[in-house]
Amino acid sequence: MVKKSMKKIETVVRPSMKDEVVSAIKKVGVGGITVWHTQGQGAADPPLVGQYFTKEAIVTVVPDSKVDAVLEAIATVACTGSKGDGKVFVTNVEEALDICTKEKGESAI
Repeated sequence: MVKKSMKKIETVVRPSMKDEVVSAIKKVGVGGITVWHTQGQGAADPPLVGQYFTKEAIVTVVPDSKVDAVLEAIATVACTGSKGDGKVFVTNVEEALDICTKEKGESAI
């Protein structure tokens, strides 16, 4: 049996862009998305001890075939052209499991 590849796409954006980014990802045909409120500092930010910038983190797992479309959708809606627009990280996912149905792989996402 050949396993299909999946990727986890983690996006960190301005709070004002969260809904637009989620909508853009959904338009590509992605099912599940997890969003949470977060804080952090960028590598190029001055060392602000105890001060953080508010961001929204959006995570989804997609088949390899959708990665480029998701990245394009995110970049299109989240780019304001200003410092601090955010970042997107793509990592390999070895396996996925739906806890209740016991489905694995792409069918679990």
